[in-house]
Amino acid sequence: MKRLVAPALPAVMLLCVAPAAAQEWRAAPAAAAVTTAATPIAGPGRAPINIGLSAAEVTWHVRAALNVAALACRDAADAGTADAYNRMIEAESRPLADADAGVKAQYRARYGVEWEPMHDRDMTRLYNYFAQPTAHDGLCAAARDILAQADGLSPIEFGDFAAWALPRLDAPFTAAYRREQSDATRMAAIPPPSGVASSGMPSPNMIVP
Repeated sequence: MKRLVAPALPAVMLLCVAPAAAQEWRAAPAAAAVTTAATPIAGPGRAPINIGLSAAEVTWHVRAALNVAALACRDAADAGTADAYNRMIEAESRPLADADAGVKAQYRARYGVEWEPMHDRDMTRLYNYFAQPTAHDGLCAAARDILAQADGLSPIEFGDFAAWALPRLDAPFTAAYRREQSDATRMAAIPPPSGVASSGMPSPNMIVP
């Protein structure tokens, strides 16, 4: 039986993030399945990681997100997450292996002989993305719901399921980025104290004893 593989993850602080509302995979119309999620760029060095993906990358990103959740989600509500993850990777071993091979083939085609270090770099970024502490609670809640719905899933359905699941796993991070943007905008709109220039230095017209 396949077990958890622990990538290098940063320390995780348990910060409160409101989870996305649970949605039913079986009840979702076929047209609702999407092949990418859109994580906005919300600051220096924050490139979107779940956008413009191939089908293989979508499946692998879902696996990465759920792997992080299985390792990092340790509240009482998450007691079954690791076991549910292990059941999923055993039941869906074929589509997951196909996704892994497909992603690696893309890197070989894109980078040639340098593909392996580039692949390792991007996989580290992917795991670190899903380990961001500001979305921890939201990721855990989404993972619980998605893993519950993955039980009994046919391997032939897993690609469509992953396309449905990835935006839901990404939603807590999008929400966290939007909160950060809103906070930054609000702080920028606050005028500086009287006699202090916007740079934080005293105004040239202010008399300093």
